Amino acid sequence: MLIDCADSIAREDVPPSQIFIVDNGSCDDSIQNLQQTHPGVHINRNSCNAGFARAVNQGIRQALDQPAPADFILLLNNDAQLQPGALRAFADGFDAMPKVAIAGGQLHYPDGRLQSAIAPLPSVAEEILPLFILKLVAPDRFRRKTRVSQPIAAESVLGACLCVRASVLPTLGLLDEDYFFFFEEIDWCRRARLMGAEVYHLPDARAVHSGGHTANRFRGPARVEYQRSKLIYFKRSRGPVTYFLVSAFLIFRTFINALAGAVACAATLWLSKRLRAKAATYWYLLCWHALLRPASWGLPDKCPNLQ
Repeated sequence: MLIDCADSIAREDVPPSQIFIVDNGSCDDSIQNLQQTHPGVHINRNSCNAGFARAVNQGIRQALDQPAPADFILLLNNDAQLQPGALRAFADGFDAMPKVAIAGGQLHYPDGRLQSAIAPLPSVAEEILPLFILKLVAPDRFRRKTRVSQPIAAESVLGACLCVRASVLPTLGLLDEDYFFFFEEIDWCRRARLMGAEVYHLPDARAVHSGGHTANRFRGPARVEYQRSKLIYFKRSRGPVTYFLVSAFLIFRTFINALAGAVACAATLWLSKRLRAKAATYWYLLCWHALLRPASWGLPDKCPNLQ
């Protein structure tokens, strides 16, 4: 995936000196292969998993520290590939809208299906009410997929293919490194909007994104990281009352899902691998809550100071 990602960047005529790869403690030969196929790219190697935000910030700092600092910095997941014209679409969008600080591209699965690329900022209503009800009440706000042909303002855009205007970073700051995995780009968009800047979705900036590889490999630990980041977000942005309300509801909903999963497994005599995996994920998550959310739980191989 990393080679395919780098190939897609090179096809957009980006020189190796402007490509920054951050390796979060991988244990395969992906970096060696990359150095053979794309010599000259900048590579930062971490000996452990420093988390998405911290790793991305390493790359951003290095990009800004070059003799000719970048005007714009594109974040691109290693399981994503730029489509032809994507960088031109980002450049045109920023040029046409000088108040835009962050822009996200249109994401597709490898089979062509449309993927979520925008999202509303998290709210208590979204935690408590089913999504289909929210879409009935406010369809434009709660949509995550769109086939618009023109740029549209968004509350937040997803980080798989996200571009930021470098000139806003001294005020906006980098990604919040307290988020290990999930919600870091949502919080970034929230902070950009608070400072009066705009966040936009650019449909012509297209990328193919496989998505979910880490979460699918570590279902329970990934859900722990998701809920941990969600709680950090609400504590930072909504205050203690909302934080405790969301916290209590997460525990209640996890308990109901764990119980339902156990009943479903029993009803099928534990023969369904899918149901067993789903139930195990919720029971893992419920145990994390019951043990007062230990920091050591979650994705493996974290750097020691992140435990």
